[in-house]
Amino acid sequence: MLKIGIIGFGGMGHVHASQYVKTPDTCLTAVADIRPEQLKGQAMELNIGPGEACDMQDVATYLSGDEMLAAEALDLVSVCLPTDIHADYTVKALTAGCHVLCEKPMSRTLAQADDAIVARDRSGKQLMVAQCLRFWPCYERLVEAYGSGEFGKLLMLSMRRVSAPPGWGAARSWFMDGTRSGGALLDMHIHDTDFANHLLGVPTAVTTVGTPHCSGAIDNAVTHYHYDGGPVVMAETSWSYSGGFKMGFCALFENATLEMGYQDDNLTLLRPGQLPETLELPSEGGYEREIAYLIDCIRADRKPERCTAESTRETMRIALAEEASALAGGERVAL
Repeated sequence: MLKIGIIGFGGMGHVHASQYVKTPDTCLTAVADIRPEQLKGQAMELNIGPGEACDMQDVATYLSGDEMLAAEALDLVSVCLPTDIHADYTVKALTAGCHVLCEKPMSRTLAQADDAIVARDRSGKQLMVAQCLRFWPCYERLVEAYGSGEFGKLLMLSMRRVSAPPGWGAARSWFMDGTRSGGALLDMHIHDTDFANHLLGVPTAVTTVGTPHCSGAIDNAVTHYHYDGGPVVMAETSWSYSGGFKMGFCALFENATLEMGYQDDNLTLLRPGQLPETLELPSEGGYEREIAYLIDCIRADRKPERCTAESTRETMRIALAEEASALAGGERVAL
């Protein structure tokens, strides 16, 4: 039985808790948050919808992550804190002898990401960043189609991820400080940046046009990822959208189109001269699948090769290049 701890028990902390209870042979043992009201386990509002309530009857609660790490002998810790302290507590948990699942983004700076990787290597424990699109069934199917070539060459990929400004509970205070969150570009859009990296690797350059809206950082943006000889790849993001949270992609292959989220949340296969086909996908969501994958890696003492810390460090490098491009008025930034 793996003993689980969560540091940061806001919206994403509740999401992690709700997934651990679905995973065999894991026990949510302790949670920590500096806000006592967060530790009651009540449902938490998120941009993706209401989070599940948590049964806290047998869970130890702490008002600091440091206190929890000192008091508990934990196997795995989820770090679900504000972005600018993700790496700090990743290092602390690894140093305490725990495996770590760190929420995205990996860090606010590349130096912080490097510190986390060094701590992982010194500890001999596993570290994975929760870039959940790598485990989301719709996106997995796109990876499969690209790898197999079943629809021919990928010509173009467009991705979309938009939301109203984060306004749930006390979370608003740090989300709206762009120096901490990185704005929509680093907090939300980084999912699509990571997926481009996961599918196609690091681009040769990025060009991003963006503006602030509510955080002081880049909250509205469109990025072109430049792949020499590869497909046209772009992604848009916004914290100014009035219609609730939306995500999706449209992948144009030589002989078919895969589309999700532009008309509905299904994955639709479109072929010339044929009726649209809704593809069947696994019922588990990306959060459940990423946690189950990491648990399997821990039990097998195997590095999580599908989502290495090195690859998500590269995602941070791409995202920070996008930020630099936007701040420079859309200048092309080489990687």
